Amino acid sequence: MKNKKLVGKALGRVPSGLFVITAKFEDKEDAVLASWISQCSFNPPALTIALGTLRSARLLIEASGAFIVNILPKDDSTLLKHFSRPSEDSFKGVKTKKGFDGIRILNDAVAYMECEVAQSMQSGDHVLYVGEIIGGKTLKDGEPYIHVRDNGFSY
Repeated sequence: MKNKKLVGKALGRVPSGLFVITAKFEDKEDAVLASWISQCSFNPPALTIALGTLRSARLLIEASGAFIVNILPKDDSTLLKHFSRPSEDSFKGVKTKKGFDGIRILNDAVAYMECEVAQSMQSGDHVLYVGEIIGGKTLKDGEPYIHVRDNGFSY
């Protein structure tokens, strides 16, 4: 690649939202802060998500074939701060309710979408999942959290 520093700066300007992906399989559950989420189909409605290969939530998605995308609010960084730190109990102190397959929905999210995995593929150091949306709801008014990065080669 020519001019990696310049490419990184340009790539960082691609805007993305901030989301918490929740997953559960049997008695194990986890949540991961994610930004690489995008709608990829109208019919059926579907999203793509990209998760690092080493994320434990990814293994739960592999096992269960399901996940929930929680859209973080722009005007309240409480969930962002909570899920940006690793924790033994991802949900400690966070208000949740059970969604599809018992996967947690974050009560303070702007909205959520329940998804079943339709396809997956390895892409570099991440795994891409196409999730067919089977449910969801807006939980409160407000704008979603959107950001850009200084460098497209790191979070």
